[in-house]
Amino acid sequence: MTYRLGKGMFVGALKQKWAKRACLGTAVLLSGYIYDKEVQASSIWRTARTFSDVGIICLDYKINFRSEKGIDYLDKIHQRAARRLLRCCRENGGLFIKFGQSIAVQSSLLPPPFRKELSVLYDNAPSVSVDKIAPVIEQSFGGKRMDDLFDEFSTEAVASASVAQVHVARLKSDPSAKVAVKVQKPEIKLQIDWDLFTFRTCARIIQYAFGIPIMWSVQEVEQRLREELDFEREANNSELAQRDLDTLADGWLKRAVYIPKVHWEATCKQ
Repeated sequence: MTYRLGKGMFVGALKQKWAKRACLGTAVLLSGYIYDKEVQASSIWRTARTFSDVGIICLDYKINFRSEKGIDYLDKIHQRAARRLLRCCRENGGLFIKFGQSIAVQSSLLPPPFRKELSVLYDNAPSVSVDKIAPVIEQSFGGKRMDDLFDEFSTEAVASASVAQVHVARLKSDPSAKVAVKVQKPEIKLQIDWDLFTFRTCARIIQYAFGIPIMWSVQEVEQRLREELDFEREANNSELAQRDLDTLADGWLKRAVYIPKVHWEATCKQ
């Protein structure tokens, strides 16, 4: 009787102990998920998804790649890899769209399925609501409200890409003219360092696993992406292009090309 009771108490205590651990583990995971989603713009989850997909692609090539089985067999492996990579880029969004676009243009270096599958990333990306865009603008101009900057601001984006979108507006400083306002999407600033870390790490994994020397291109890609996220640099380049167009171009080219005027009082890095 004493033995049975002692055994029952031991089993009950053990179950209670594991139940507490399960609850604690669930709470930690849930807190981490909420922190990642709300504070880090899902950067950690996106990084984990990328490592998982790249790892599966590498294993697929390592296990199944056999040149003696012919081109059709190898193309199926390339297609599986390209489709998985496309899905990863689409689900991650943001800079991963840029990564996918960069891979798609490497038609001379990569198998055709990669170019074919990833080329769809050049289509319009989904836009975010003006409620999410407004804080980016207001924070970039020292806390000024949208009403302090614009007479009008379209609620819908007229164009959207991987890292930014464009709205039509009228400035307080020049209400007579319509302007195109290019705004960086709010999550990009939070995600960029994580995304570039993920990009570098995946490049190292691929170089180590397959002996393909690709790390030389990583620094160039990173620099180009950071420059694309600096809209003040883009505005300067726009004015340089206008200057060259005015001084070097012939009459036909001047009529065919239009470069929008930069309103510097309403221009910042984001």
